[in-house]
Amino acid sequence: MSTLAYRKGENGSVPGRCERFYSMSSEWFFATREGSSVGPFATLESANMGLDDYLDFMALAKPRIKAKLVTAMQS
Repeated sequence: MSTLAYRKGENGSVPGRCERFYSMSSEWFFATREGSSVGPFATLESANMGLDDYLDFMALAKPRIKAKLVTAMQS
């Protein structure tokens, strides 16, 4: 996955992004902007699909639901 890829709905120049994926004990995880890790996933590809699902959810969720999720992830 390129760190300079467009996200769904993005226009203009692509902002710099840090690598979100990492592997530990043969399992894959991704980091969220909120500072949480999500996983484990069996493969990098499945972690990438999980990130896509997470981003889709965050884009569609109502602010109250997003706030509850972020609070739960930080505790």
